[in-house]
Amino acid sequence: MYLKVTKNSAGQGYYHLVESYWEKGRSRQRVLMSLGRVGEDRIEEAIEALSAHKDVFTLMELARSISIEDTYILGPLLVLEKIFERFGINSTLDRIVKEYPRLEFNLRKIIFTLVSARFVKPGSKLKIYEHWLKKLYPKMVDCDIGLHQIYRALDILHDSKDEIERSLYWHDRDLLTMEVDVVLYDLTTLRFESTRQDLGNLRRFGYSKEMRSDCTQVVFGLLLDTDGVPLGFEVYPGNTFEGDTLKDIVEKMRNKFKVRRFIFVADRGLFSAKNLEHLRGHDPKEVGEYIVGMKLGVFKKRHDEFYDLSRFQWINEELAIYETTHEGERCIITWSKVRSERDQKTRADILAKIQKKLSSKKVTAKTFVSNRNYQRFLTGLSDGETPQINDKAIAAEAKRDGFFGILTNVKNFTPKEVVVNYKQLWIIEDAFGEIKGGLKARPVFHWHDRRIIGHLTMCFLAYFCESQLTKALREKNLILESPAIDDNVIDPRPLTVVEAMRELSEVRAIPVKIRSNTIWVRTDIAGNAAKLFHAIGVQIPPKVLNVEAKNLLAQTVTRNVKSSELQN
Repeated sequence: MYLKVTKNSAGQGYYHLVESYWEKGRSRQRVLMSLGRVGEDRIEEAIEALSAHKDVFTLMELARSISIEDTYILGPLLVLEKIFERFGINSTLDRIVKEYPRLEFNLRKIIFTLVSARFVKPGSKLKIYEHWLKKLYPKMVDCDIGLHQIYRALDILHDSKDEIERSLYWHDRDLLTMEVDVVLYDLTTLRFESTRQDLGNLRRFGYSKEMRSDCTQVVFGLLLDTDGVPLGFEVYPGNTFEGDTLKDIVEKMRNKFKVRRFIFVADRGLFSAKNLEHLRGHDPKEVGEYIVGMKLGVFKKRHDEFYDLSRFQWINEELAIYETTHEGERCIITWSKVRSERDQKTRADILAKIQKKLSSKKVTAKTFVSNRNYQRFLTGLSDGETPQINDKAIAAEAKRDGFFGILTNVKNFTPKEVVVNYKQLWIIEDAFGEIKGGLKARPVFHWHDRRIIGHLTMCFLAYFCESQLTKALREKNLILESPAIDDNVIDPRPLTVVEAMRELSEVRAIPVKIRSNTIWVRTDIAGNAAKLFHAIGVQIPPKVLNVEAKNLLAQTVTRNVKSSELQN
């Protein structure tokens, strides 16, 4: 870059700022700006003109030296970092690390990286190692770890599972002031893309709630509070009958959490005399309380009583309640309009399928041998007989539409409060949907029991973070910002973590390289992403995240950018 004097046809000279550059192997020049006429004492004017354009000159000079090669995912990391700190995950992991003095990697950062990847793009540990480590903001995750260290971290999670659950449960809780915990419990199955059963005790074939009889599985039991925050989980062999898990889960809960009083809520799949005995406990000072669904079909001698609406008290037009006793415990029978309509539709769908099969010329008793839902509405299912619709069975079933039973030993709840607490089991079904779906805890790609439990402990931490974010959004009652349905109406749906995280994943950290320096800046945080920050009380960070300055130029630019942000 240099000053050049050029003359016009009249011989008048002018100063120009000229830049040389190479193009197709040849040196060329271009005029950047005109600096005035040549004459006596005109050099000062040229200097003044140059000074007037110094900002343009500086920007042009910087533009040639700035390099932006890639962007990195930042938004979800900022939110999860706050959750890890606020709810004691960091302090818990720090205590665990002290038990491994020879550990050669940062356990906290690896766990944070694995949990963050669950929100960005769930996948295998190998996929995280090969791909996603390169996509996350490197100042907040550990990019230098080996795949073997990731697996080692899972082993530590297996060994520390109980301590993690206990620490998270007691974080910000006070034993002296805590009145009672209502605990929700249910089970699901998690499948493997494998049929091998010889590598441990957990992977087994069994009744699959995912209808995948071709895969081995484990039974996954989850404990939640009524806010949807997970308290703990247990893993059982895939062929375990769900009712057999209750004794184990109750004893572990009593020993692990040392809760003085809890009310255990479970569905009717866990209803049995033996299970209720385990729930009550043997220590008179620590009687376990429960709210458990009843299988009304087994109480045939009391059907005339249970299905007689004249005995019921109507709470409103859609709900009626009748309270009685069963073996000395409170028994609450309910009828709801919603359940009645659902039962009618379910039966109508089954009958439609039966009629379709009966219309076939080749129909025999064997046609229905594998489906119990069909068999209860049919006669003539013995060999050599012709299947027919059982009208009496249909009429008897219709009389039971809408009824449901609950057994409880909780003394100080009204019947309505018992029903309300039982109905909160939808929260745990929702949790299973998110753990399996959004966080993709399955299919499980690990072979040995320790790694399986380590993987599920990591998924437990991820869902713990999501549940705390969901709780914060509900408390703030934040509404989703979405496009208008028409010109005037906006969809007033509540903001969810999934939707907020989707926008947060587009918040990027950008390394701006200026010569030999790097300045990390972020993109804007607005809309639903900003609402999530507000919900958990996190300040949006400055646009300049980090400076790796090696010369005065980069330091000056950074200082000016930060100063401008403060003024704005």
